[in-house]
Amino acid sequence: MSGWWFIGSLGEALFFAAVFLIGVFLSAILISWQLMSQSTQPLKIWNGFWLFLGVCLSFAVIGIVGFWYRVLKVVTSDEHREVIAQRGIIPEPLSGTQIPKRTALAPSIPDVKRFTDSPGARLAYRLPSQIPENGALVALGIFAMAWNAMIAVFVVLAAENYFRDQTPWQLLLLLLPGIYVAIRSARLFFRSFIQILGIGSTTVEIEELPLVPGREYHLEVVQYGRLVIKKIAVRLECQEESTYHFGTDLRTERQTVFSQEIASHGRDRIDWGYPLRLECRFCVPEDAMHSFQSKHNAIHWKIVVDGEANRWPSYSRSFPVLVYPQPKSSRPTAAS
Repeated sequence: MSGWWFIGSLGEALFFAAVFLIGVFLSAILISWQLMSQSTQPLKIWNGFWLFLGVCLSFAVIGIVGFWYRVLKVVTSDEHREVIAQRGIIPEPLSGTQIPKRTALAPSIPDVKRFTDSPGARLAYRLPSQIPENGALVALGIFAMAWNAMIAVFVVLAAENYFRDQTPWQLLLLLLPGIYVAIRSARLFFRSFIQILGIGSTTVEIEELPLVPGREYHLEVVQYGRLVIKKIAVRLECQEESTYHFGTDLRTERQTVFSQEIASHGRDRIDWGYPLRLECRFCVPEDAMHSFQSKHNAIHWKIVVDGEANRWPSYSRSFPVLVYPQPKSSRPTAAS
């Protein structure tokens, strides 16, 4: 709370990961000692076995809950959580915003509801993000925790057999590559976690959804983290997607058919509590194709944020938007 947020977040994640492994390790030792030792009576309730087991399991539960609370808190912004608490999960659209009715549109046009279920801090909606590193981080964390817990149990079993003068050579041979995978997975997870901590999260808010060709919209991009930005650029892109059969394989091809830079920012420094805010206005081209989704073809519109930073790898994050056909009775309110 009072020190460097980067070190605090990393230290907290390491602490809860250690608490989880200690809980699993002690639980395995207690169960192995109670069930396999010849000098103890099995599962006596009044001799403290269940009390010790409950304490050990509580370590594991506290560790896993605290670990994932910190990890998931890092990939979301504090500002967005405060807005959800104040305004609720489903926001109300701004006055004057008219969303075309779903029944009046073709079934191939996506529904706008899944794009408007997240409120913004300053503008009406916070766009959903498509950040692959966040999903990979969660998947890698689940694998690392499960694998390390399994290896901890096997280490306890191997030690129990060793002290009973029964050397489990087969188990030891399996433990060698297992421990290597456990160390590598934990190291890879914390390496990715440090990278996300340094670069920080990116949020994009927009004043109105869905978009209509020919109209002008207000957009705000907020970049969190602690880093020196060389350049950050915001683009509006349209991507065609086609799915087809090639022999027995099902292939999907994507091609960007429209790309326009709508904002850019040069070298700047970002610190904890002082994110970079980039506001801009953009216009969807009047002759733009609306969003489309069918079984084999699709048209996707998205806001893409590209960043280059010192000491961190370049990143690109996309935020899908929805473009509806222009109503026949309306006229463009802004020139492209």
